[in-house]
Amino acid sequence: MRPVELTLATTQENLQHPGTGTPVPVPADPGFDGLHIYSVGMGSEPSSVGDFDGLVGAAIVDGTGVGGSDGSKEEELLFDTDMRFMQGTFRGTDGKRHDGTFAFV
Repeated sequence: MRPVELTLATTQENLQHPGTGTPVPVPADPGFDGLHIYSVGMGSEPSSVGDFDGLVGAAIVDGTGVGGSDGSKEEELLFDTDMRFMQGTFRGTDGKRHDGTFAFV
């Protein structure tokens, strides 16, 4: 399953004219299946939005759970998630600066 990136329009202009505030993604990471994200860590790019100036929050959350279906034996399952939010200004595909809030789960 591939991560889903959600973009939330935050200005009236973007709501009235879809696409005007479309962000330009950071370059694809060939080491991460070509996705436009980089691993969370010192010295890496935490935002998935190019030409971005703002706040970024990131968390790697992993753990275990128990699963089983159709009466099958329960088994321990692992999960590993990369969650981020970005809020600030970015240069859109239209070349103009826009305010935006983004979430990556």
